[in-house]
Amino acid sequence: MDARDTSTARAWVDVDLGALVANYDTLQQRAKPRVGMLPVVKADAYGLGMCPVVRALRPREPWGYGIAALSEGVEMREKGVDAPALHFFCTPQEMPDVAEASITPAIGDLEALERWRDLARERARRLPFHLEIDTGMGRCGFLHDTVSEWLPAVMDAADSDLDWEGTFTHFHSADVEDAEPTREQWERFRAAVGAFPRGSGGLLHTSASVAATRWPEFAADLLRPGLFLYGGRAGGEPLLPKSVVTVCARVATVRDVPAGWTASYGATHRAERPSRWATVAIGYGDGLRRELSNNGVVRFGEREAPIVGRVCMDVTVVDVTDLPEVKAGDVATVIGGPADSATGLTSVAERCGTISYEILTGLTQRLPRRYLADEAAAPRESEGPREG
Repeated sequence: MDARDTSTARAWVDVDLGALVANYDTLQQRAKPRVGMLPVVKADAYGLGMCPVVRALRPREPWGYGIAALSEGVEMREKGVDAPALHFFCTPQEMPDVAEASITPAIGDLEALERWRDLARERARRLPFHLEIDTGMGRCGFLHDTVSEWLPAVMDAADSDLDWEGTFTHFHSADVEDAEPTREQWERFRAAVGAFPRGSGGLLHTSASVAATRWPEFAADLLRPGLFLYGGRAGGEPLLPKSVVTVCARVATVRDVPAGWTASYGATHRAERPSRWATVAIGYGDGLRRELSNNGVVRFGEREAPIVGRVCMDVTVVDVTDLPEVKAGDVATVIGGPADSATGLTSVAERCGTISYEILTGLTQRLPRRYLADEAAAPRESEGPREG
């Protein structure tokens, strides 16, 4: 979608790719990973569009990209992206197609290791994998304190059939002020890796966005940035990302209502005075959370208007009594702006009692994405095949 398309759009998402690239640069400078970056583009780049995001980051030459579904890796390959794609949660049924698409799975148990090894033998070629160590997350991975039980099988597979490309873990509490849980996981990871024969294990990676900003000393070889790239914060990180996402919606109609008039389903709001209400063309069918009912705000320029009544599937009512200039067709900012503003991504998530990740990935495909880029984010003509 380009700038001309918004002239008739009821609502849309602006994605500032220049800001996204700047956030990437900020994290890389902060954590200084020894090898490079593995930006996480799973869930359609947190709902913003995987291929445009990959295209914007490509001039920075990331080591690879993180995905969580086979379809994401296949789409990248179909768009000509040949960088490594690390599949964090590969199911047994996906494995043959993962191998066919030259995608790299995370392996965290002996059954998965044997399945991947069998596929390598069938194809008569070595297949890469990253080994996951569970240091306390409890989702996937070889237990950190049972190395002696699983390492011989891993070494045997790596010696004959597989390429052990990397080893990683995932921190569960990097967003809390106390460093001890993260430090404990780091020490568990180091102890497990320390049991490997010299030269084994490949690239080491532990840190996603929050750990990279709060505990850069744990960045290891690769950094796995996710939320920070997209302008979100997960805790009290010392760095503020640039805002990347702005959700915009047009005013469908403006009405004058008498004191005592009620708004939306359930009549949960009643006008305390003669009021002027604007109906904005966005609702929970677009991903605007229902928790913002009688709780959220939208912005017209720098001025705020409160949401009154329940958010509907397609529209939301806001009180513009104090903004007499607002008229039908005007554009409201529903999500976006500085992180500490009422419509900032983090603020909206807090109002909804959730996290920024869920707000971003909840934006539905009914909202077209408009990509804004500056020179730093624009792909060079000499880069080869294009995505998107």
